Amino acid sequence: MEKGSPISPDRAIFLADAHLNQDDTHSRNFLALAEKAAAEQVPMFLLGDMFDLWFGTPGLTFGFQKPIVERLRELRHAGLRLYYVEGNRDFYLKREQEGTTFDIVSEGEMLAAVGNKRLFLAHGDTVNRADFAYRFFKGISKSHFANGAVAHLPSSVFLPIADWIERKLKRSNRRYKGSFPEREARDFSLRLFGQGIDFVVLGHFHQERLMRFTQGEATKVLAVLPSWKDRWRYFHLAADGTYGFRTFKPGEPLLPSPATPTPEPGRS
Repeated sequence: MEKGSPISPDRAIFLADAHLNQDDTHSRNFLALAEKAAAEQVPMFLLGDMFDLWFGTPGLTFGFQKPIVERLRELRHAGLRLYYVEGNRDFYLKREQEGTTFDIVSEGEMLAAVGNKRLFLAHGDTVNRADFAYRFFKGISKSHFANGAVAHLPSSVFLPIADWIERKLKRSNRRYKGSFPEREARDFSLRLFGQGIDFVVLGHFHQERLMRFTQGEATKVLAVLPSWKDRWRYFHLAADGTYGFRTFKPGEPLLPSPATPTPEPGRS
C-alpha cells in the first residue's frame, strides 16, 4: 500500500471467524472488544464470517444479529474505524453495510498499511488454488445474478430457508476441524511478499499460526487468525514494529504497552 492509502492506521487489531449465532458470552465479548477498540481508538479489521450466515439485505437479517450490527454502527458513528472482508458465509454485504456498519467492505481482499508495513488481508478460503470445485461454487453463490435473486425473494419465503441453512452450519461449525494447506498458504504468501507486501493476514482455517520468512534483511509475516470462540484471540500490529496474538481480557489494553518491537528470528 502506497503512502497516503485511505486505510493506513498507526496500529490495528485483526480477527476472523467469530461465527456468532446467538446472544451468548462469545457475542458479548465480541462487542466488549469492539467497545474497548473504540475507547482506545484502535481500528478493527474483521476478516469474514462474523456470523454463521450473514445476508446483507436488511429483510434477511436474523433477530440475534440486529443488536450486534446496531451496536457496531453506534461505535463506528462514535469514531471507531471498522473494516470488513467478506468470508465464505457472508453474502452481498457491501451495498448495505459499507458506510453504515463499516468504513469499507471488501468482497475479496483488502490492502492496508500500518506504519511502513504493507498488508494484504483476506478471508483465506481461496488460498488453495487447486480446489477448483469450491472456487466455482463461490463464484456462482456470490454472483450478481444470485444477489439479485435473493434480494427479490420475500423474507417470509427466504428466512425459513436461511434459518435452516444457519442451523446446519451451526452444527457443522461445532464439528469444524479444518485442515490448514500449509504449502499453498506459503506459496500464496511468497508471491505477495515478492510484490512488496510485508504482512499477509488470513482467516478461515480456525487455526492460529504465525510464520516468518526472511527476504534479504527483511522479515515477512504470514498470520493466520484463529476462531474467535476458541480463546477470544486476535492479532495486533503497531507502527513501531510490535505484532503478535493476544487474548481479549476486558481489564487489559488491546495492545501491549509500552510497545517493544517483536524480535526477528535469530535476534535477541
